[in-house]
Amino acid sequence: MDRNRTYEKRLAGVRSYMKEHGLDGAMFTSYENRRYYCGFTGSNGYLIITEDQVSMVTDKRYTTQAQQQTTGVEIIEHAANRLELVAETIHRMGITRMVMEACMTVDEYFPLKEKLADVDVCFEHEYFLEQRMVKDAEEIACTKAAIAAAEAGFDKLLPKLQIGMTEKDLADELHYLVSKEGAEAMSFGTIVGSGARGALAHAFPTGKKIENGDMVVVDFGVMKDGYCSDMTRTLLFGDVSQEHMRIFNLVQESQDKAIAAIRPGVLAKDVEDAHRAVFLREGLDDFALRGLGHGIGLEIHECPRIVIGNETVLQPGMIFTVEPGLYFPDDCGVRTEDDVLVTEDGVENLSHTPHEIHIG
Repeated sequence: MDRNRTYEKRLAGVRSYMKEHGLDGAMFTSYENRRYYCGFTGSNGYLIITEDQVSMVTDKRYTTQAQQQTTGVEIIEHAANRLELVAETIHRMGITRMVMEACMTVDEYFPLKEKLADVDVCFEHEYFLEQRMVKDAEEIACTKAAIAAAEAGFDKLLPKLQIGMTEKDLADELHYLVSKEGAEAMSFGTIVGSGARGALAHAFPTGKKIENGDMVVVDFGVMKDGYCSDMTRTLLFGDVSQEHMRIFNLVQESQDKAIAAIRPGVLAKDVEDAHRAVFLREGLDDFALRGLGHGIGLEIHECPRIVIGNETVLQPGMIFTVEPGLYFPDDCGVRTEDDVLVTEDGVENLSHTPHEIHIG
């Protein structure tokens, strides 16, 4: 893929927003949007865009890196005069009305606002998330690589699992194994909830020992080439009760119904409704969360949001999670999660790990 053409196309989306809203400049400060619009992967930078210019203010740690990673971007090195230099650059580029993404910290925004008293500033967040919503071929390949690293590590974890190990033992071993498979980092804090702790949707792994009969929710993801994966499996340790297996099977049925509903032109809410119908049928909807999934990409939570009432129209190139769950306080929890890609004529499930996994 021609990376220059990729960034030109992405910048065209920013410039289209500027034109539509009568603006002559835009500035991005988040890691994800700096990377998306110019390729720079450093932790510090102010990416400033006009109709015919792109500049970035960063510090000495990243000057050479920024020059190597970007094309057609003016790299400006700051020292202690960071915000002053950002304001000077905005003025020099002739910007009078600009948009900033709505994530700047208060301690940056107010000092910068004083230096830009003659510049009209508005804020936007959702539009730029939506621009990242449809992935190109390279982004899809990076996401598939992240999923492959996660699944390879998880596959190597399974033979090491046993009743009596702790939740933290499981998480620590998983982190080591996915790293050996090429993961750059975990894409969020790994969730491990065994037995009654499975009802905590975001259970942090503890020293609790996994017992015979426990269902153990393991939710994790890794980053590869900057892109995230996200996967959940509820592992079945030992002699799981009949009632808990019934719950497990209902969650799996709900995921199957949701994935079967995915295709271009369908509304996000219709996919959510398809999975929820299973829980409503069984009178269990009060034990489910209010959404089914979320987009993944440079961030672990992106658009589209597969939630109740969301009328986003599914398009080819969207990648999102399908993660139904049921949570019964003081008893158990079950969640299963796959990453799916909307294709030209339907859906491709990018996750290949079996859903029903018995340990011991």
